[in-house]
Amino acid sequence: KYLFFSPRLPLLVVRTGSFDMLKPRLVYLPFRAMAETTRFMFAYGGIKYDDEVVWGLEFANRRQRGEFPWDKVPALHLQPDRALAQSGALARYAARLAGCYPEEPAAAAYSDSVFELAQELCTINPLINCFVGAHFDGVKRQYFAGLGDSLDQLERELARCKGDDPEAQFFGGGTPTHADFNVFHHLDNCSVVEPDLLHGTRWPGLGTWFYQMHEIPALAEYLRSRPKLDGVGEDPGLTDRNGVRITQRTPGGLAHLVDGVFVFAAR
Repeated sequence: KYLFFSPRLPLLVVRTGSFDMLKPRLVYLPFRAMAETTRFMFAYGGIKYDDEVVWGLEFANRRQRGEFPWDKVPALHLQPDRALAQSGALARYAARLAGCYPEEPAAAAYSDSVFELAQELCTINPLINCFVGAHFDGVKRQYFAGLGDSLDQLERELARCKGDDPEAQFFGGGTPTHADFNVFHHLDNCSVVEPDLLHGTRWPGLGTWFYQMHEIPALAEYLRSRPKLDGVGEDPGLTDRNGVRITQRTPGGLAHLVDGVFVFAAR
């Protein structure tokens, strides 16, 4: 069942099992990866949305039906007959809703440049969500051997931001922008396998910034409640606080994430 409210921003009511929603619908695999930056900003802005997790045959069938633009996820459904794709597009949409996308063009461009550098760190996503065994070990060595150069650049950029504004704590200045949330996502994923990455003296600015991001109340609550990524390098999957674990091999292929808990709707 679909109903439209505004012709300028057509959100939808979706009836799925026991779920009645007037909100965007995010669809993604059971990964902590390309949708996470969008989830961060939805949490930061208090934006209500349906978080739908698909995998296995359910994912394959939807892709075959053409439900995913470019045959990829994450996808964000804003209209019944059209979905938004590409993680950067989703993140910018979320940033505008959450009020953390700069309005001034030059400030937006600077934040975009930092956001895009973070996108180049994306190998960490399949590393911790997909790769296992010798493949995991090899990619991990190669990835972290080259990561330092990018962190050096981010450390310098953060210093430049603070040089322009002594009160600035973030890449976006006094408050975080989409750039901060995207960098945080990738470095947070890095900390899964290298928890002491930012604890040394090489990147003191980034270390302080990383701590300050963790202290943002809405983000801290999201991080506390989201499913835990476990089995990294061996059998990666997500386990919610009720002990329900989903991997790519879990039967079913469809769940909703509600307050960090997997809910399997009646079908």
